[in-house]
Amino acid sequence: MQENQRTRITKIMLKDSLISLLHKENIHKLTVTKICEDAQINRTTFYKYYGSQYDLLEEIERDALNQIRSYVEVEVDGEDSGNIHQLTKTFSFFSDNIELFKLLLSNNVNPDFPEKLVLSLQNIPRLTSRQVPEKYGNDEFDYIFEFMINGGFSFIKRWINKENRESPEEIAVLLDSLIIKLLNP
Repeated sequence: MQENQRTRITKIMLKDSLISLLHKENIHKLTVTKICEDAQINRTTFYKYYGSQYDLLEEIERDALNQIRSYVEVEVDGEDSGNIHQLTKTFSFFSDNIELFKLLLSNNVNPDFPEKLVLSLQNIPRLTSRQVPEKYGNDEFDYIFEFMINGGFSFIKRWINKENRESPEEIAVLLDSLIIKLLNP
């Protein structure tokens, strides 16, 4: 069922309110009342769409993941330029939505979001597996992939939180070269 314009506007106002409040307080300290006051929306209206502030946050996360997936997930012809192209698109999306991702990747929101982010980018395992030498078996690849995902997340989080960030292209090239060096010592 499609949402009408009033519903979309109400949800946008609630999401904007939650995002604004999360810059000041932890999700666990926020109440539905506080979100509704900030958005100037009745609590009954809030509960028409969401059960709690956590449900609202989950929808914000889901929206962000859907947006990045549709923005980044494209087929790439060349294998060598593919990783850098995909990484550049990913970092460009982060850069264009920097405040939202600073918030979503912080420790005071949802500690599960980084894993959701990585799993939503389904091309990452494919791009990564291209870099893994055949000498590694499936079990070893699983460990390598887990190490790279967690390290990659820390890498992304550091870049997002820097004052003078490198361009998406520069950081994509750096990350790609680190992956290659890690997998092909």
